[in-house]
Amino acid sequence: MEDLDPRDLLVRLGDEEVLVLDCREEEDWECYQLHIPGALRMTLHELSESSHSLPDDELIVLCGASPDGGDARRAARLLRMRGRQAVTLSGGIQAWITAGYPVERHQPEMTASAAPR
Repeated sequence: MEDLDPRDLLVRLGDEEVLVLDCREEEDWECYQLHIPGALRMTLHELSESSHSLPDDELIVLCGASPDGGDARRAARLLRMRGRQAVTLSGGIQAWITAGYPVERHQPEMTASAAPR
C-alpha cells in the first residue's frame, strides 16, 4: 500500500498505530493555514535529518500539498528506505479539506526578520 484514501485516514485518525506527518514546505504551509488534527510537521529536509527519531512500529501517513503528490511520495520513499512503514495521503491536504474532514488552523511561523524587536 502506497496511498491511503482520506476517508480511510479519517477512520484511523487518533489510532496509536498511525502518525500523520505534514511534509509541506514553508510556502505551502503558509498558503493552506490548515492541517490535519494531530499532524506533526516535518519538511523533507527535516525528515532526512531526523527520520531516526520517528517510530518504527507505526504507519506513517505523509500529507503534502503538491497536486500530483510528488512531495509526499518523495518523503514516503525516504522513510521506507530507512525502514519505516510510510504511505501518502491520496490527494494531500487539498483532498482532505475538500472532503470536509476536520482541520486545525495553524498560525504562520514567525521568521527572525518578522519577530518583534
